[in-house]
Amino acid sequence: MPELNAKLFGTPAVSVDGREITLPYKKADALLYYLILKRKTTRSELIGLLYEDTDSATALKNLRHAIYTIRKAFAFDPFVPGQRSIVEFSADVEIACDVYDFERGDMLSAYHGEFLKDFNVSHSSAFDAWLSDQRNLYQSQYLHQLLAAEKEAYYAGKLDLAEKYGTEYIAIDPLEESAFSTLMQVYRDQKKFRKALGLYHTLCKNLSDEFSISPLKETSALYYQIVDAWNTSTYKLEVGSDQQLIGKDAVLHKLVSLCNGSRLESDKICALIQGKTGVGKTYLINYILHQYDFSGWAICQASCYQSEMNTVLAPWNTIMLQLIPKFESENIRIPDVYIKTAAGLFPCLSVECQHNFSGISSDYPAGADYLAALESTLLILSTVAKKVPVLLILEDIHWIDNNSADLLSMLLHRLRSTNITIICTSRDILQPYAQQVLNNAVRDKLLDVYNIDAFSQEETTRFVNFYAPGRYSQKEIDNLYQSTEGNGLFLVQLLDSMHESNGLKNIPASADSIIQMRLAGLSSDELQVLDVISVFRDWAPFDILTSLLTKTPLELLYLCDQLKQKNLLTESTRGKVLGYSFTHERVKAMLSQRQSESARRILHLRAAQYLEAQLGSDGSTDLYDQLVQHFTAGGDTFKAFKYKVLSLDAFAGMCYELMPILTDGSDALTVKEDGLTGYFQILERELASLRSTQFGANAKELDQLERQLLYVESRYYIHGGEYDAGLPVVGQLLKSSTTAGDWQMAANAHLQFIYYAIQTYDLPVMREHLRLGMQYKSRLENTPDWGKFLRLQGLMYLMIGEYDKCRSWLDRSISFFESLDADGEGRYVISIAGAYNYIAETYRLERNFDKALEYYQKAQAEAKDPAALDATIQLIKDYQSAEDYVNNGQYTEAIAALKQLQNRVTDPDSAMYKAIEDLLDKAQSAQSDDQFNSDLDEAQSYLDDKKYDAASGKLDSLANDDSLTDDQKKQVKELQKQLSDAQQQEKQQEENSQKKAEQRDAFSKKMDELESDDLKISSAENQEDELAMTASSFEQWDNLLSEMYDYLATVLNADQYASEEASYKQWVQERDSGAENAAKETEDDTAKQLASYSFKQSYTKTHCYKLLDLMN
Repeated sequence: MPELNAKLFGTPAVSVDGREITLPYKKADALLYYLILKRKTTRSELIGLLYEDTDSATALKNLRHAIYTIRKAFAFDPFVPGQRSIVEFSADVEIACDVYDFERGDMLSAYHGEFLKDFNVSHSSAFDAWLSDQRNLYQSQYLHQLLAAEKEAYYAGKLDLAEKYGTEYIAIDPLEESAFSTLMQVYRDQKKFRKALGLYHTLCKNLSDEFSISPLKETSALYYQIVDAWNTSTYKLEVGSDQQLIGKDAVLHKLVSLCNGSRLESDKICALIQGKTGVGKTYLINYILHQYDFSGWAICQASCYQSEMNTVLAPWNTIMLQLIPKFESENIRIPDVYIKTAAGLFPCLSVECQHNFSGISSDYPAGADYLAALESTLLILSTVAKKVPVLLILEDIHWIDNNSADLLSMLLHRLRSTNITIICTSRDILQPYAQQVLNNAVRDKLLDVYNIDAFSQEETTRFVNFYAPGRYSQKEIDNLYQSTEGNGLFLVQLLDSMHESNGLKNIPASADSIIQMRLAGLSSDELQVLDVISVFRDWAPFDILTSLLTKTPLELLYLCDQLKQKNLLTESTRGKVLGYSFTHERVKAMLSQRQSESARRILHLRAAQYLEAQLGSDGSTDLYDQLVQHFTAGGDTFKAFKYKVLSLDAFAGMCYELMPILTDGSDALTVKEDGLTGYFQILERELASLRSTQFGANAKELDQLERQLLYVESRYYIHGGEYDAGLPVVGQLLKSSTTAGDWQMAANAHLQFIYYAIQTYDLPVMREHLRLGMQYKSRLENTPDWGKFLRLQGLMYLMIGEYDKCRSWLDRSISFFESLDADGEGRYVISIAGAYNYIAETYRLERNFDKALEYYQKAQAEAKDPAALDATIQLIKDYQSAEDYVNNGQYTEAIAALKQLQNRVTDPDSAMYKAIEDLLDKAQSAQSDDQFNSDLDEAQSYLDDKKYDAASGKLDSLANDDSLTDDQKKQVKELQKQLSDAQQQEKQQEENSQKKAEQRDAFSKKMDELESDDLKISSAENQEDELAMTASSFEQWDNLLSEMYDYLATVLNADQYASEEASYKQWVQERDSGAENAAKETEDDTAKQLASYSFKQSYTKTHCYKLLDLMN
């Protein structure tokens, strides 16, 4: 039994047995949706609904065509056969429909948006009226249920569910005050005060715009209650929190005002919190994040590290990674061009967002542009900020890299009017380039600087009495202040040490001494944990610690927990991975000073060896930058160089491959395109140095790495169009690979020559390197590169116009990639999509648009960027709709649609443009023929209705039309002759009618005279006179009857007259028989004769009148 599944709420979709049904024009869709909803209806109802402005014959024909279209799409007949006036789904078709579920009472789960959202049918007012009524009915029922569910969930304490229902309600009906009020209460109870107040302001605007009224008093009272609650929550801090923020209240309130959007006359969007190490900058940031209502914000937080000052855009990589989940959670659609351009700097965008270089448009890549990538990054941030407020936190910007500082400057100046807030922290002294950025921002009134100082002596007293109430005398507190200079971090460390050792005889005199004392008080196991964590850049995963330390996981967790309690470590998770970092960089610095160089090297090498073992065979590259760091710090220059090259190769694979292979974890690459040529030179010098110091060791692997480096350089130059630099590199790569017997790299070199040929349309070079590269078939046929060669062979035939050969090679390429992806991981979807796209192009160029559309949709289904082919697919669908208009005789609609299509196709030499042009000519010609036939039918109708003047005028107009074909002119002449004959016949008929009328009048006059004479019979004096007068009257009426028959003989045709003559003979017999019977009734001869003549005279007279009526 076929299963039909229909989704009619939201964007409609229909499938049969899992196969999506796509119909070629809107009225067929409308018919299907209506039938699914009704299951059974009359043809007359459907005609009235969809074809109300069309004559009945055409409407019936169009309905039959639409039903046929549905049958064709279903691949079987879903309707009950043999019903001429009814259209009804067969009982054998099992229909599942969300509207059915809705009508059964499952409203909240069945309703997924407006009924038939965004669907409409042109020139069909009856359907539009029905659709509007249905939408309003379903929406009204859904909203009623939703409002009740919102209130029920709120009163049941299910705040998240109430929020969900309330948000859905006001998105549909932004004027229902009770829904807003309940949702405000939900946000109040969730302590999402900003959302609650924003909701009230939205309601005020909606009511004012629509009705020029304000909210109810009850709603306004609720608003002020929430304002009071927020003020209490924000500014009346908890006792404990207030004490810990001693001396920072003013800065806290400035930051709150900044986040509230209360930017003073300067419209500042950024705050810089400056202060020495340990004065509480990070604590203040964490405090405001914890206490302030940031519900509905996109918060991105990154730190700058001294070890990453030479890593381009390091903190911005972290920010972009944190921003990506917001794209989906907030349904933010980032334009593809922004993603693809910015991905040159942030590969995480291409992987995480699945927008990466799809290549399905063509194999002609555009050159990379660093500034364009920065611009796209700003546009991404701006797009997000239009949907949700954005808070960017950059900590320790005294270690920010130059490029990150430039991007921060661009953001401050370019996005100052957007909903973005920035908070930075730094020490007092910044790098010159960073200081210049901040000076410019202050000068341009974009940034405020807030300095945080250490505690004063009085503040230190307050803090110590809070932290360790009643434990220390004022003299001891004064000594603590002298030792720590009021530095919060060192004060906490010192108090903890004193507490752990039950007081100190000698209080350290400096901050460094305090930390050294804290470290000296640790156990050897605790120190060992800290030593290992110190070799990591900013955060050490727990799994690595368990591997590097000879501790069980339970023992290690205990040690880390102890160090957390001593305020030396903080615990956090990244991507569900547990890890640890230092509470402050000063602690890490002191540990580094305590360690010997050899010890640190050993730790770095052990970390590197562990990470290297985790690489596995899945092709992931996210550990390369960590391996470079650890092998460099560990003194292994060869391994450091190796992973630099591999990291660069992975980066090039994402940015410069025409259709990359997707793997997990491609987002951690730190190599950036800016200054890449300089980086090539650095690596070449490192390679030369290694060759001079390795003395043959690793020589073979160095050769391989050199080829890999050449391969990266070749991709960079060829992709960027720098052929003068790139072709010698490719040649060197090919020569080196051939000499070394490295067939994989040799194949790669041939591919680069092919890409060069594609970009320059050099077909001989393309053909030659395809031939040479495919000689490696036996080695390549189990690798993705063989699929590339198959696809590129197909592309070559596409470029030279041999489409059958092109499709054959591309089919082989698709089958090959599908066989490689047997596990369904989707690594080769971009290559498969590209091949489908090329096949579609061949059909489009052949103007086989049905097949082109089929393959474009296949490409779209495979692509990582499903919207990439929307415009092309829509263009073909619109062309097919225009084609349907032509086939259905709707030429006006077809011509209008085709003229719009012409404006959308910019290349007049393209196959699509020519197809549109041809169809437009056909439509205009058909419209002209249709108009001619309509005019000719109208003239024929006038002729049939004997409206000869109107017919003559219409035919004269047609005869004067110079655009008519010879056949059309002949048809006009034939109808003109018919008109002339009809007019002549009418004239003859009029003359005959006149003669008839005159003759009838003559007969009528004669009959009047005879009637007058007959009146005298009644005056006869005797029976004999009456007999004579009656006999004479009969003779005259009989003579008149003979004259009338003689006249009829002239006007009736032979058959009519013969019939009348036979009738006359019968009549005579009846007359004579009647007269004879009348005579028998008397005995007197005179009376007999009188009775006979009287009967004949009366009978004849009556027949004369009958014949006179016949002459009308």
